[in-house]
Amino acid sequence: MNETLNYNRTKEFFEYYQKMINGSKMHEDTEITPDNVYQEAHKENRDLLLEIMKKCHLPGSDILGVENVIKLDKLVQQGKSCLILSEHTSNLDVPSLFARFYDHENESLKDIFERFIFIAGTKLNAQPMVKLFTEMFSRVVVYAIRSLNEIKNDDERREEVELANRINLKSTRKIGELRNKGFIFFLYASGTRYRPWAPETKKGIAAIHSYLNSFDYICCVSVSGNNMPPEEHEDMTKEAICDDVIIFNFGEVMDSREYLKKVVESQECIAVNDCEGKERIKQFVADSIMERIDLLHVEGDKYRNSIIY
Repeated sequence: MNETLNYNRTKEFFEYYQKMINGSKMHEDTEITPDNVYQEAHKENRDLLLEIMKKCHLPGSDILGVENVIKLDKLVQQGKSCLILSEHTSNLDVPSLFARFYDHENESLKDIFERFIFIAGTKLNAQPMVKLFTEMFSRVVVYAIRSLNEIKNDDERREEVELANRINLKSTRKIGELRNKGFIFFLYASGTRYRPWAPETKKGIAAIHSYLNSFDYICCVSVSGNNMPPEEHEDMTKEAICDDVIIFNFGEVMDSREYLKKVVESQECIAVNDCEGKERIKQFVADSIMERIDLLHVEGDKYRNSIIY
């Protein structure tokens, strides 16, 4: 196993990308407006993507906690709103998830995957080469809060801030419209990929608090292994693709409002009647979710290591 782990497959992956170009809509909807925040999956290249991702996933790649995924799906079919809060380590996280669900012995996971709607950032539409992959999955597109916070006080970018706010308002309404219609929403809890040289990228977004108030049930998931480790140059189109053992570990399904109530009550020392206190509570809730994801990651790593070594 150690001889094949991290085998560089960048050249072959790029060859698959070239095969996908003609069947893609990579140059459409690259600019996000309030009118196109909901984008249904364009599936023409799915077979090619599955083929190359299965090559990238070494034997032993698996999903832990399948019973929790199935429980979540039963809840959405009963009309409940459900949200998955995930660890984010790679720009191939969604294609990897797709491959694990479609290559699983439990055939029902294919149907469940098709009920996923990913909450994705606008930058995944901005570059055609990246959009070719993101367009294969249904998404509600949002302007990332991290990015918005960086420009919100910049007078020269006032129009961009106003557009971002309109986009996010429309996205919130679209999520509200769809959340009780049999879909499972999927949110990356840190809002960005974790980069080891930038510890802040592992911090949960404060908006998680609002999501917990909006959904009936939540489930956390971790990712162990990485087919496309981030690189410091930050150019998503120039990151290397490698083989790896990929493990997704889905945790227990929890009543979101009960969870939120319990976490907030544990912080009685924080006054929530002022803006500062409210923001501290929001971040504490986000931190608690990231802690749950970290625990799942430790379990996933342990399982993965038992396969590799």
